[in-house]
Amino acid sequence: MRIRTATSLEGEGDFVLAIPGRGVLIIEVKGGAIEKRDGVWLQNGQPMSKAPRAQAHEYARKLVRKLEEKCTGPLPWVAIATAFPDTPFAVEPTQGDVEGAVLGQQDLPFLSEALVEIAGRLFTGTLPPRGTAWVDVLHALWCETWTPKVTLGMRARLREQELVPLDREQLATLDEIDQNPRFLVKGGPGTGKTMLAREMVRRLGDRSRRAVLLCSTRALAAALRAGGLAEAWTVRELAASMLTRAGVPMQNGAPPSQWTTETWELAPLQAAVDAAAAVGAGYDAVVVDEAQDFAPSDWELVKAVAGTGALWAFCDDAQGFWEDRGVPEGLFPASLSLRQRYRCPEPLALFADQYRPRGHGAPDAPSGPFDELRVVLAASETAIVDRVANEIQKALGAGVDRSDVAVLSLAGQTRTQLCKGARIGSHDVVRADDERAEEGLVADTFLRFKGLERPWIVVTELSLAHTRYDVRMHVALTRATLGCVVVATREEVERDPRLAAIVR
Repeated sequence: MRIRTATSLEGEGDFVLAIPGRGVLIIEVKGGAIEKRDGVWLQNGQPMSKAPRAQAHEYARKLVRKLEEKCTGPLPWVAIATAFPDTPFAVEPTQGDVEGAVLGQQDLPFLSEALVEIAGRLFTGTLPPRGTAWVDVLHALWCETWTPKVTLGMRARLREQELVPLDREQLATLDEIDQNPRFLVKGGPGTGKTMLAREMVRRLGDRSRRAVLLCSTRALAAALRAGGLAEAWTVRELAASMLTRAGVPMQNGAPPSQWTTETWELAPLQAAVDAAAAVGAGYDAVVVDEAQDFAPSDWELVKAVAGTGALWAFCDDAQGFWEDRGVPEGLFPASLSLRQRYRCPEPLALFADQYRPRGHGAPDAPSGPFDELRVVLAASETAIVDRVANEIQKALGAGVDRSDVAVLSLAGQTRTQLCKGARIGSHDVVRADDERAEEGLVADTFLRFKGLERPWIVVTELSLAHTRYDVRMHVALTRATLGCVVVATREEVERDPRLAAIVR
């Protein structure tokens, strides 16, 4: 961290740690082989121009002066440690100012613990600093990011970098799932269920075991296949494939793409179950995502395809839309719950939690405004289209790509007016399961978009949510990785006290 004082004294510290409640720890790093012979410090066999801590002491004085310029009130205590990252040792040097304040190569694998331990020694007996303003000052002096203007598009790119897949906790979860042939994973929105389901299928593929991922929406299945997961299907798609393989005709031999709703309601799933028993499914394992939306007949096919092989499922009961669907009792003897949320910014996730049923983590309403959610009022229902088109234009004008935006209606597929056409205002839109969806601006219903995500979500047509409004809103809000805007009339907002509080 480089600094320059008002009197133009410049300095650079190798590492500066701000420890709330303790103070500032400066770590001076000396690379190479370090030793001391005949009172002289040597670095790679050559005398050092300055003792290991001399430069750090000079920097500490300049840092204190800089903090005096930037902070009001008492300053934090400043301590100094030294690190020899290339030099292992069992007994530390006994020089008075180094003893108890040096790290070696042997500490690197356990650096987090070693830093806590050395800070505990160096801050013994010191008074804790008042307040935390000095922490913000240090961070500003280091200057993590500086741009003249952070556009919405830039925020979307930065957010993508934050959503790094598979952290240590998720890898441990995969290992635990892998050890149980029948396993149920529960978790709220954004806890990584779909990512874990996908990785389970890929992990099995690496072992030459054939696995299939089954979900409830065509859009999610298509997105998974576009992402490289060849065996990702809805239950209906799998049933159609199995009936074709078994030579079972439906609708006078018409291809599945032409089957009517009446045909699907006749008996293709039961016929597929029979086909699975007759010809076999050919899978070593079945992974189910959005399991809370599977109907009893879906589960019959899942069990027939899985047979005696592995069966894993991922679900969020609080986002189940159909009351007569869910995970069958007794099917999974082992389970765990995911807690860490990755997708939504936490302020938006906390707001969306208000729409979860009590008993599923619904908190009290958050106080105060936050940047991740806006509510835009339309003068009337007929004006909603123009307001939505305007919000799309504002997002695109702020540097967001078309593929970063999704407009979600709370209506069902047959009721929505805004999300059934090819355009919203002057903007071309596609459905969530369209082959162009990956690069296009999506406009669809909340239910068809379930399981997917985009940085910027526009939620609308609230008055068309005639049933289960809270579930619809919760699903729609939690699709956003960056932010969300709700476009509604004042009457629609007033019917929802949570949105009304945001407007007020």
